Amino acid sequence: MATDIDLVMQRLEGRVEFDLLLGGINTDGTQPVGAYGRARILSLWREVEATTGQPFGSRLPERYVHNSLPCCLAVEAVRRLTGGPPFAYLKDLQGRFCLRGENVTDRVLLREAAMPYGVAADAFDQLFDDQVVRDALAPQFARARSYGTHALPSVLVEAGGNTRLLAGGYASAEMLLEMLEAA
Repeated sequence: MATDIDLVMQRLEGRVEFDLLLGGINTDGTQPVGAYGRARILSLWREVEATTGQPFGSRLPERYVHNSLPCCLAVEAVRRLTGGPPFAYLKDLQGRFCLRGENVTDRVLLREAAMPYGVAADAFDQLFDDQVVRDALAPQFARARSYGTHALPSVLVEAGGNTRLLAGGYASAEMLLEMLEAA
Protein backbone atom coordinates (compact mmCIF):
# COMPACT_ATOMS: atom_id res chain seq x y z
CA MET A 1 0.00 0.00 0.00
CA ALA A 2 0.99 3.66 -0.32
CA THR A 3 3.74 3.09 -2.88
CA ASP A 4 3.30 6.58 -4.36
CA ILE A 5 3.81 8.18 -0.94
CA ASP A 6 6.88 6.00 -0.40
CA LEU A 7 8.33 7.16 -3.72
CA VAL A 8 7.68 10.83 -2.92
CA MET A 9 9.32 10.45 0.49
CA GLN A 10 12.37 8.80 -1.09
CA ARG A 11 12.73 11.46 -3.76
CA LEU A 12 12.39 14.35 -1.32
CA GLU A 13 14.38 12.85 1.54
CA GLY A 14 16.45 15.51 3.24
CA ARG A 15 14.50 18.32 1.57
CA VAL A 16 11.03 17.81 3.03
CA GLU A 17 10.00 16.62 6.49
CA PHE A 18 7.15 14.11 6.51
CA ASP A 19 4.80 13.38 9.40
CA LEU A 20 1.47 11.67 10.03
CA LEU A 21 -1.65 13.53 11.13
CA LEU A 22 -4.23 11.00 12.26
CA GLY A 23 -7.77 11.75 11.13
CA GLY A 24 -9.85 8.96 12.62
CA ILE A 25 -12.78 7.32 10.82
CA ASN A 26 -16.00 6.39 12.62
CA THR A 27 -14.16 6.51 15.95
CA ASP A 28 -17.36 6.03 17.93
CA GLY A 29 -18.54 3.01 15.92
CA THR A 30 -19.53 -0.04 17.94
CA GLN A 31 -21.71 -2.10 15.57
CA PRO A 32 -20.33 -4.71 13.17
CA VAL A 33 -20.59 -3.79 9.51
CA GLY A 34 -23.63 -5.44 7.94
CA ALA A 35 -24.01 -7.03 4.50
CA TYR A 36 -24.71 -3.71 2.73
CA GLY A 37 -21.76 -1.96 4.39
CA ARG A 38 -19.43 -4.85 3.58
CA ALA A 39 -20.50 -4.80 -0.07
CA ARG A 40 -20.04 -1.01 -0.17
CA ILE A 41 -16.51 -1.15 1.29
CA LEU A 42 -15.47 -3.89 -1.13
CA SER A 43 -16.96 -1.92 -4.02
CA LEU A 44 -14.97 1.15 -2.99
CA TRP A 45 -11.84 -0.99 -2.84
CA ARG A 46 -12.44 -2.15 -6.43
CA GLU A 47 -12.79 1.51 -7.52
CA VAL A 48 -9.57 2.48 -5.75
CA GLU A 49 -7.79 -0.52 -7.23
CA ALA A 50 -8.94 0.44 -10.75
CA THR A 51 -7.84 4.06 -10.26
CA THR A 52 -4.51 3.49 -8.55
CA GLY A 53 -3.42 0.04 -9.67
CA GLN A 54 -2.85 -0.76 -5.99
CA PRO A 55 -4.06 -4.31 -5.21
CA PHE A 56 -6.79 -4.90 -2.66
CA GLY A 57 -8.16 -8.12 -1.20
CA SER A 58 -11.71 -9.35 -1.45
CA ARG A 59 -12.76 -9.94 2.14
CA LEU A 60 -13.32 -8.15 5.41
CA PRO A 61 -12.83 -9.65 8.87
CA GLU A 62 -15.80 -11.42 10.42
CA ARG A 63 -17.87 -9.25 12.81
CA TYR A 64 -15.77 -6.25 11.79
CA VAL A 65 -16.53 -2.90 13.45
CA HIS A 66 -15.40 -0.10 11.11
CA ASN A 67 -13.72 2.09 13.74
CA SER A 68 -10.19 3.40 13.26
CA LEU A 69 -9.67 4.44 16.89
CA PRO A 70 -7.72 1.27 17.84
CA CYS A 71 -5.42 1.73 14.81
CA CYS A 72 -4.92 5.40 15.62
CA LEU A 73 -4.08 4.56 19.24
CA ALA A 74 -1.60 1.96 18.01
CA VAL A 75 0.02 4.30 15.48
CA GLU A 76 0.35 7.05 18.08
CA ALA A 77 1.80 4.58 20.61
CA VAL A 78 4.35 3.36 18.07
CA ARG A 79 5.21 6.98 17.15
CA ARG A 80 5.98 7.72 20.79
CA LEU A 81 7.97 4.51 21.29
CA THR A 82 10.06 4.89 18.13
CA GLY A 83 10.46 8.66 18.19
CA GLY A 84 9.17 9.30 14.70
CA PRO A 85 6.21 8.95 12.37
CA PRO A 86 5.67 5.20 11.88
CA PHE A 87 4.94 5.14 8.15
CA ALA A 88 6.13 1.54 7.76
CA TYR A 89 3.90 0.35 10.62
CA LEU A 90 0.88 2.14 9.15
CA LYS A 91 1.61 0.66 5.73
CA ASP A 92 1.82 -2.79 7.33
CA LEU A 93 -1.58 -2.30 8.99
CA GLN A 94 -3.11 -1.14 5.72
CA GLY A 95 -1.85 -4.27 4.00
CA ARG A 96 -3.13 -6.49 6.77
CA PHE A 97 -6.59 -4.98 6.44
CA CYS A 98 -6.95 -4.16 2.75
CA LEU A 99 -5.06 -7.12 1.29
CA ARG A 100 -5.44 -9.92 3.81
CA GLY A 101 -8.73 -9.01 5.48
CA GLU A 102 -7.26 -9.07 8.99
CA ASN A 103 -9.04 -7.32 11.84
CA VAL A 104 -6.89 -4.26 12.55
CA THR A 105 -9.16 -3.24 15.40
CA ASP A 106 -7.82 -6.21 17.38
CA ARG A 107 -5.37 -5.08 20.05
CA VAL A 108 -3.34 -8.31 19.94
CA LEU A 109 -2.85 -7.98 16.18
CA LEU A 110 -1.88 -4.31 16.57
CA ARG A 111 0.66 -5.18 19.28
CA GLU A 112 2.18 -8.08 17.35
CA ALA A 113 2.39 -5.96 14.20
CA ALA A 114 4.38 -3.32 16.12
CA MET A 115 7.05 -5.70 17.39
CA PRO A 116 9.11 -5.88 14.14
CA TYR A 117 9.52 -2.09 14.42
CA GLY A 118 11.40 -2.38 17.72
CA VAL A 119 8.38 -2.00 20.00
CA ALA A 120 8.20 -4.13 23.15
CA ALA A 121 4.81 -5.69 23.89
CA ASP A 122 4.58 -4.33 27.44
CA ALA A 123 5.53 -0.80 26.34
CA PHE A 124 2.94 -0.96 23.56
CA ASP A 125 0.23 -2.10 25.97
CA GLN A 126 1.08 0.64 28.44
CA LEU A 127 0.85 3.40 25.84
CA PHE A 128 -2.17 1.88 24.08
CA ASP A 129 -4.06 2.21 27.39
CA ASP A 130 -2.56 5.58 28.37
CA GLN A 131 -5.10 8.40 28.57
CA VAL A 132 -2.39 10.85 27.44
CA VAL A 133 -2.12 8.99 24.13
CA ARG A 134 -5.90 8.92 23.75
CA ASP A 135 -6.07 12.63 24.56
CA ALA A 136 -3.40 13.34 21.92
CA LEU A 137 -5.68 11.97 19.21
CA ALA A 138 -8.61 14.37 19.65
CA PRO A 139 -6.66 17.47 18.54
CA GLN A 140 -5.22 15.52 15.60
CA PHE A 141 -8.69 14.43 14.49
CA ALA A 142 -10.01 17.99 14.83
CA ARG A 143 -7.03 19.45 12.98
CA ALA A 144 -7.39 16.93 10.15
CA ARG A 145 -11.08 17.79 9.78
CA SER A 146 -10.30 21.52 9.80
CA TYR A 147 -8.34 21.05 6.55
CA GLY A 148 -11.22 19.24 4.88
CA THR A 149 -9.43 15.91 4.84
CA HIS A 150 -12.39 13.75 3.86
CA ALA A 151 -10.58 11.48 1.40
CA LEU A 152 -7.70 9.08 1.87
CA PRO A 153 -4.92 9.78 1.68
CA SER A 154 -4.91 13.48 2.31
CA VAL A 155 -1.64 15.35 1.95
CA LEU A 156 -1.10 18.59 3.80
CA VAL A 157 1.75 20.99 3.14
CA GLU A 158 3.20 23.39 5.65
CA ALA A 159 5.27 26.26 4.30
CA GLY A 160 6.00 29.67 5.75
CA GLY A 161 4.03 28.86 8.90
CA ASN A 162 0.85 28.11 6.96
CA THR A 163 -0.67 24.66 6.51
CA ARG A 164 -3.10 23.77 3.75
CA LEU A 165 -4.59 20.75 2.04
CA LEU A 166 -2.43 19.88 -0.95
CA ALA A 167 -4.22 16.74 -2.14
CA GLY A 168 -7.38 15.08 -0.88
CA GLY A 169 -7.59 11.58 -2.27
CA TYR A 170 -5.35 9.70 -4.63
CA ALA A 171 -2.60 11.53 -6.46
CA SER A 172 0.22 9.75 -8.27
CA ALA A 173 3.80 10.20 -7.14
CA GLU A 174 4.46 12.43 -10.14
CA MET A 175 1.46 14.62 -9.34
CA LEU A 176 2.46 14.90 -5.68
CA LEU A 177 6.06 15.74 -6.56
CA GLU A 178 4.88 18.47 -8.93
CA MET A 179 2.48 19.92 -6.34
CA LEU A 180 5.10 19.80 -3.58
CA GLU A 181 7.72 21.47 -5.76
CA ALA A 182 5.23 24.24 -6.57
CA ALA A 183 4.36 24.67 -2.88
